[in-house]
Amino acid sequence: MIDVPPEPLSTQEQVIEQRLLDCGLNSGGFSVRYEDYLQSIEIVIASSAGATTDDFKCISEASGYEIVRFEDGAMFAAYMDFASELARPEMMVMFEDSLKEVGLWEGFPEREDFGSLKDYAEALEVHAGLEPGAALRVSGDGILFDPPNASADYEDFAERYSNLLSVVAYASTRDRLNFGFLGNERVEE
Repeated sequence: MIDVPPEPLSTQEQVIEQRLLDCGLNSGGFSVRYEDYLQSIEIVIASSAGATTDDFKCISEASGYEIVRFEDGAMFAAYMDFASELARPEMMVMFEDSLKEVGLWEGFPEREDFGSLKDYAEALEVHAGLEPGAALRVSGDGILFDPPNASADYEDFAERYSNLLSVVAYASTRDRLNFGFLGNERVEE
């Protein structure tokens, strides 16, 4: 068997690798490679890279729009929170424009006007043109999308709930609400 040297990094991968080194990450503690199954470059950062939360901004700038993953679960969660906050202003504008387009911007419910999360969830449903309790429910500190007849035909389902999903997407981004979807599983009340 003949040893074949590893393929050299593409120019983009080399640029990202150098930028990560410039961020202070330890060589050999991360990988930068194109992954066919992702159709993207994936950057995997191990604990041995020495990255801290203080490095997140530099890592984000170095990676651009490529996929970043930390092997350490807590660091990955912290990085995802950081990345979400970076994207938040752009998402707010996008959701606001969407609500204006369908006539749901005026009179949007304010979280502080409601004593409980349940009352707020019901106000969001009403604002979207549904009956209170029609598709949202509160579980712990989050709102769950749990419509009846979720197995109904797709066009009817999309027409009925698309405004609600737009309303909740904006509210959860603006108010930093926990929001989730229930599928086939059910949560105990």
